[in-house]
Amino acid sequence: MLVPNHHERQLMQMLRGRGWVNGMVFPPTKVIGNLLEKGWIERRSAAQGFEYRMTEMGLSAKMALIPRKQEGRGGRRLSVDR
Repeated sequence: MLVPNHHERQLMQMLRGRGWVNGMVFPPTKVIGNLLEKGWIERRSAAQGFEYRMTEMGLSAKMALIPRKQEGRGGRRLSVDR
């Protein structure tokens, strides 16, 4: 499973638990297109542009553990940090 980057997480946090959100509240960015391609958010037409909401797949991705690199005696190891 892919893990969202900081910008993707930030935008998904704005959508989490809010239902359909007017797209005018978001600054123009490529992040929305990336999230749509990954299926983490969905879009619908509204009277004034588009509205977005997070999908179940997006919620799962947002809740995924973030891998973090740590250096130790044995070289580099991968640990998990929430």
